Amino acid sequence: MIVVSDTAALAEHLTPLRDRADTIAFVPTMGNLHDGHLALVHQARAVADTVVVSIFVNPMQFAAHEDLDTYPRTLDNDLSTLREASVDLVLTPSADAVSYTHLTLPTK
Repeated sequence: MIVVSDTAALAEHLTPLRDRADTIAFVPTMGNLHDGHLALVHQARAVADTVVVSIFVNPMQFAAHEDLDTYPRTLDNDLSTLREASVDLVLTPSADAVSYTHLTLPTK
């Protein structure tokens, strides 16, 4: 399993797969994985050649009265769980690395 922290590194790994016309499934999460996330991962594995999961705690998803700082961050456990689920790539960007206006991956 490959873990990358930015979209440029993700694109570097995905480009050869796209060139081969492999199918790629993407499962976005905020981490702290549970059975619902794993069901999505297993479905992705059933329909795609490559499974990519993101773990990104998005500050924009928290209202002013909600506490972003107390959201559970269980990265080591999540990565272990994803490795056991045969995930191919995991994207773990920081909030600074994500543009909130758009997120662009290179296309063919």
